[in-house]
Amino acid sequence: MKVSVCIPTYNQSAYLEQAIQSAAKQSHTPLEIIVADDCSTDDTSALLAKLAAEIPYLKVIRQRQNVGIMGNTDACLRHASGDFIVRLDSDDYLSPNYIEKLGQQLLKFPKAGYAHAAVQEIDHAGAFLQHRKLFRKSGSQASNEALRSMLKGYRVAANIIMFKREALVTVNYVSGRPTQVEDYSLASAICAAGYDNIYLDETLAFYRVWETTGHARRKRKLTEITGLQRVFEEVLEPAYHQRGWEIKDVLASKTQLACKHANCLAWDIYDETEKKELLAALQKLSSTSPAQLVYWLYLNGLGKPINIVSNVEATCKAYLKGSQVLWPLVRYNK
Repeated sequence: MKVSVCIPTYNQSAYLEQAIQSAAKQSHTPLEIIVADDCSTDDTSALLAKLAAEIPYLKVIRQRQNVGIMGNTDACLRHASGDFIVRLDSDDYLSPNYIEKLGQQLLKFPKAGYAHAAVQEIDHAGAFLQHRKLFRKSGSQASNEALRSMLKGYRVAANIIMFKREALVTVNYVSGRPTQVEDYSLASAICAAGYDNIYLDETLAFYRVWETTGHARRKRKLTEITGLQRVFEEVLEPAYHQRGWEIKDVLASKTQLACKHANCLAWDIYDETEKKELLAALQKLSSTSPAQLVYWLYLNGLGKPINIVSNVEATCKAYLKGSQVLWPLVRYNK
């Protein structure tokens, strides 16, 4: 089993060695570990030089100019020569049997395009927080079933995934995918191309969660909503048409997602111009009467009851799935 581990990085030398060593110390040794450095300005270069002298199968790509998360990730994945490719962010790390366990599943289920597992959430210092796992049993999920589930969002615990390279080639990797939701777009495209996926209900990786400052993550909401619209427009809706499925299911899911994200219209970090842009993006995602009502409520300071209902629903779902179990609607890059 030939496996490549791809680690795109930018200014994360404090965590990069742990990520690389976790790949190098696998129970099934990878064919190669590829690190794509997107013009880091910290001591990443020196660290990679040191590790390359210790790990003969460590390969380093240095971008000539900063190409951003998507461009750097795409380049890293395309350099892989293994039959299977692990995508790992440079601030996360793998358990020692990640490749062995997920690789065995990909060999067992040859129709699968990718495999994923539960993860342990950690903070910036590496302290354990909560487990992220899906409300789903271990095993293979058929492509059509997976495609239907994608209407609710990106169905992984975190974007630490082992891909079949053939599947990535088929959908042209992450090239041209919408920012902030490129992983969701990629997984949806792989399912739409007819590939199944595998989930293991075991904690096989460690996913770092960051506290953001200055509302940085919330400020990306417009890009996220626009990206969601593109996932539906470019991947999910064509796949439904191709299969002759009821398009009303797609429209209903777009309305649900639009209503879920509409709370941003009440955030005080946005001025009136920004709220108009957000409203336009939400209306493009869904302009149904229920969605329009939700938009109006949030814009006029009447959205609190909706938030209460949403919080109660989320609490009930978490209880039903078990303590510290998550099934996020959409996972996007850090």
